[in-house]
Amino acid sequence: MSEALSSHTATQMIRFTVSGALVVGTDMGMYLLLQPMMPSALAKGISFTAGGVLGYLLNKMWTFESQGQSANEVGRFVIANTLALVVNIGINQLILYFYPERVRTALIIATALTAIFTFVVFKWWVFRK
Repeated sequence: MSEALSSHTATQMIRFTVSGALVVGTDMGMYLLLQPMMPSALAKGISFTAGGVLGYLLNKMWTFESQGQSANEVGRFVIANTLALVVNIGINQLILYFYPERVRTALIIATALTAIFTFVVFKWWVFRK
């Protein structure tokens, strides 16, 4: 049973990674498309929101195949992403505090640890079965 659970979780991790890449691609692509036509902050707000909506839908329907109540999941999704933002900024700032010249290292470590945090929170809280 633990082998099947492990295989299921591995599949979810792969899907989570693919979903994340699509979300980032949507955010970046929409921003680059919209930015010449409107103020940068508005373009970024629209692109970020579109990426967030896509992320919710992909993770709900494909990554975690959740059948849960959408209203509750949306709230947990927003809370989880807010916490992930805090974790990401906190880790990034902590690394930069001790190693101010290691900007790329801080970015990579903060992103990787935030991805792990987000996967765990999505799997066992946001889209729990």
